[in-house]
Amino acid sequence: MHADWPAVAQTLRVAAAATAISLVLGIWLGHLLEGRKPAALALWVPLPPTIICSYFLVRAFTEQVAIAAATLYWLPALARSARSAFQSVDRRYLDAARVVGASEWRVFWRIGLPLAMRPVLSAAASAFALIAAEYAATLWIAQVHAVRP
Repeated sequence: MHADWPAVAQTLRVAAAATAISLVLGIWLGHLLEGRKPAALALWVPLPPTIICSYFLVRAFTEQVAIAAATLYWLPALARSARSAFQSVDRRYLDAARVVGASEWRVFWRIGLPLAMRPVLSAAASAFALIAAEYAATLWIAQVHAVRP
């Protein structure tokens, strides 16, 4: 059994980039939509990323397309996770920081985000693993189709 190391490296690059982009945007959206019940976060793409990425096989299947597809797929899930994590933070800590004069930016970075980070990182780890698995399956499909006449 041999490993296709360039494909493994490409899979890890795509998974890391898509997870990082989804994580940053998901934290921002989760914080922005913290007190609301947005319907947009309920819309999670019903197709698995393999099908989304396979759609681009006949077009231009590149790492950037795969990163964009995986980001679009996982962004709502990470935003929902961040939103619920921010909602679970005890408001007394945030209010106490505001009383002593901390700005909203400082309250978010110094108190809110560290307290909400554990569930958000857990969701990001799940997203990374699933993105890597789906992209590896997509690469395998692409290689099988490339070999066939």
